[in-house]
Amino acid sequence: MKEIGEFLKQKRLEKGITIDQVAEKTRMPAARIKAIEEGNLDAFKDDLSYLQFFIQSYCNAIGIDYHEVKQQLSDSINSYTMSFQADQLRAQNESEKNIREKSTQRVNEYKKRNPAKKVERKIDFSLISFVAVIALIVICLVTVGGYYLSRQLFSGNDEPIADVTPPEDTNDDKPQIDQPEEPVEVKEIEVIPGEQVGDYVIENAEEKFTLRIEFASNSWFRAILDGTELTTPEARVYDAGTTLEMELDPVNNRELNLRFGYFAGMKLYVDDKEVEIDESIANIPGVQEINFTIGGNTSEPAE
Repeated sequence: MKEIGEFLKQKRLEKGITIDQVAEKTRMPAARIKAIEEGNLDAFKDDLSYLQFFIQSYCNAIGIDYHEVKQQLSDSINSYTMSFQADQLRAQNESEKNIREKSTQRVNEYKKRNPAKKVERKIDFSLISFVAVIALIVICLVTVGGYYLSRQLFSGNDEPIADVTPPEDTNDDKPQIDQPEEPVEVKEIEVIPGEQVGDYVIENAEEKFTLRIEFASNSWFRAILDGTELTTPEARVYDAGTTLEMELDPVNNRELNLRFGYFAGMKLYVDDKEVEIDESIANIPGVQEINFTIGGNTSEPAE
């Protein structure tokens, strides 16, 4: 970012334009313009997603092409985002470590002040007596029941045995059983890895479907659909725990490019079906692009 700032400052001085003139044209405070020329990204950490628009406005004010610095600016933002996230993770881990140590120390101190007391268990004779009475009653019932059952078995039975042979079925006209119709095969939407790592093909997408992204860490993010950068969701830094959903139409949409500033741990779902991220990129603590090619039914050739 410092190289971009020095380049812009040099071009401004060559054209004889003052900071106040740039501020008047861009309607930006002079302090913000100085921060751009000094390459101070910390001054924009709360407005990082708008930094590209600030610098584009600056370039227009001094009459240079914004595309001369666009790619370098994008790389600088990504590097700063990863560094900022790494600092946050280290601070969070250190805080959790301190909390665990303090908690362990307090527990140990409490145990020292309040040693565990041995509890003497007493035999509950009332419960034993109750169980014994129930067992005696059950034994008596079984004995009486067995006595009467044995008398019934050996007393004999003089009643004639009824003829229970079923009559022969002389009716040859048996009803025809309808055969069930074969179910129509419905192909589910599938996500298949492409030739390159990070590329995926969405097949059997005949109707609108939803792509869901779950952020595991704070990360800068932007989405480009068929060559056009989306404003919803907008390109900015999203907090860990954030969930984004995009509705896609296979009739009108073909290519979707997703770019992450910090990719490790990200989860992607197509209609609640998790996309299997390749192990080589699943835990990358940095920039990663994911590309989706949206197709129709695999049984029909794509146009």
